[in-house]
Amino acid sequence: MEDEKYNKIKTELEGRPKQLINLEQWLYVVINTAKSIIDNTSKNDLDIVKKFANCNNTSQIQYEFDIIQGKFGRESFSQRYSPNYFYLCSLVANFPNQELSDKERELIRQYSIVNTYLLYEL
Repeated sequence: MEDEKYNKIKTELEGRPKQLINLEQWLYVVINTAKSIIDNTSKNDLDIVKKFANCNNTSQIQYEFDIIQGKFGRESFSQRYSPNYFYLCSLVANFPNQELSDKERELIRQYSIVNTYLLYEL
């Protein structure tokens, strides 16, 4: 399932949509991008991604993503000026606030174990 979901989202993003409208896809992009930022700079801190599952809405997720960017997306982040990084971050930022259900929190947990990153393959 992991590869199927990843490939489907990757294919959609290759068309460079300006915004995602599907919450599940957006969550995948957020979790995958956050994890790639942390993995690139501090592999010991990968568990931070699990904090997303404690959020109640997408605004809280965006806030947690911003914290990760601030902490790990600095000089030591090799993709700091990558067009893919800027693109993925714009998708994270441009999503309306929505409440999260238990189903979406479970998806966040599933997405947090994916080790293939969109950042490097778009």
